[in-house]
Amino acid sequence: MRIVQVVPSMEGGKLAQEALEFAQEMARQGHESSVISSGGSLVSRLTLHNCQHFELPVHRKGLLNGRLHRKVRKQLESLQADVLLCRDSLCSWHGWKIWQALPEAARPRLITFLHSWPRGGIFGRGWMKGAVARGELVFTASQDLARRLSKRFEIPLADPEDSPTPFTVRHLYRGVNLRELDRRAPVSGHWQQRLLNNYPQLEGRSWLLLPAEIGPGRGQDKFLELLAELKQEREDLFGLVVGDVVPGQEKFARELERRAESMGLAEYVVFLGPRRDMRELYASARITFELSDPLYSDGRVVSEALAMGCPAVTLTGPGAEVLQKCFPQGLVDSSEDGAENSDSDKPLVATCLAILHKPEVIDFSGFSLEELGARAVGWFRQVRGAP
Repeated sequence: MRIVQVVPSMEGGKLAQEALEFAQEMARQGHESSVISSGGSLVSRLTLHNCQHFELPVHRKGLLNGRLHRKVRKQLESLQADVLLCRDSLCSWHGWKIWQALPEAARPRLITFLHSWPRGGIFGRGWMKGAVARGELVFTASQDLARRLSKRFEIPLADPEDSPTPFTVRHLYRGVNLRELDRRAPVSGHWQQRLLNNYPQLEGRSWLLLPAEIGPGRGQDKFLELLAELKQEREDLFGLVVGDVVPGQEKFARELERRAESMGLAEYVVFLGPRRDMRELYASARITFELSDPLYSDGRVVSEALAMGCPAVTLTGPGAEVLQKCFPQGLVDSSEDGAENSDSDKPLVATCLAILHKPEVIDFSGFSLEELGARAVGWFRQVRGAP
């Protein structure tokens, strides 16, 4: 099968990384995998894994894009694409316009992908945002997004076991590459020694891990408050904040460190910055947290931690749906948590203490990149066979 993805840029970020991983997995499974984007630093990694890349300015906004659409249309005809997978609202709009202009017999299946609910609503402040609902098959990053999109546009919500028919909505979680995050591979003793040499205060502690970009809404403030509560119950806990600072939020990062000191957490938390050893950190932590606001929560951290056998806790978003299936103990019971309740952190604290005392078994089956990629291909084939 010839699968072409359209993504605004391969410069980095969650969207580009997900497109890269999916393209590589499609190639690994024996399909012809291509990406059309405006280019970026991830292109070299894409082409290294037998994937093609075609650089076109699909990040460009505007109603008058006839020249761009002709170029993309010729590229699709040359590739004889079977599936055109458009990620985000802008690329979905470009893809829909291009798909309409193709002869009906030469059209690939048009698949659109909604990764997050647009700010201001699906039509708010943007004429292209509704295009994501025009795919013959619409993927969403979570069940909640699928329900919201189905309700907003009255598109049938496909049952997980049903064969998809044209113009249905399905959720497809982001899979984890288990060849890179292999829980069976031991953590090197040299890695542990280097980390302890750099941060001797970690020795003998139980590590709580928060991987997220540092900035407002990313959960670092909630993490500090949680750590302050937990250390009253257990003196052995230590917080690890991992992630680069969001550009322009350097002042926020400095204030965050000062706040940790003022809360008496100077000996209980360390800011590690960006890291390339997440596999080892997941494997060594007692709990991994995703505490971002819904706008920034994509479930990736939860899935990666669970894949490495590390219990995870989150409050909302796709990560909560993954926990429901793989590790229900990580779900926070906030049923009695009112907006005016001054003890609003108590359910989260109770969840963490229960996991630290006796974590339940994690069942991560069905969420690997290989499994979810194969599932997507099966749906592609079914839609291709539909009238």
